[in-house]
Amino acid sequence: MARNSGNVTVRVSSETQKKLDHISASFDRSRNWLINEAIENYLEIYEWQEQRIAERLKTAEKGGKFLSSDQVDKIVESFKPWLCDLRSLQKI
Repeated sequence: MARNSGNVTVRVSSETQKKLDHISASFDRSRNWLINEAIENYLEIYEWQEQRIAERLKTAEKGGKFLSSDQVDKIVESFKPWLCDLRSLQKI
């Protein structure tokens, strides 16, 4: 089944173009395919976030319970050791 499509022109830096070419070659796909995949993934995430925000706003309007700032801070802090480990792995 053919998809309806249109053209969009985008300018990217030469560095970004090199990265796109490298990744598309590693997948044995065209740069166009890779860019379309990236856009589709971005839109999917954006739609998910938009839906979740709308759901949370409805919950808030109904007096729903949320975490306090301190509780959120504790959760964020709990991820920092993991993030530091991940960054050190990237240097290898």
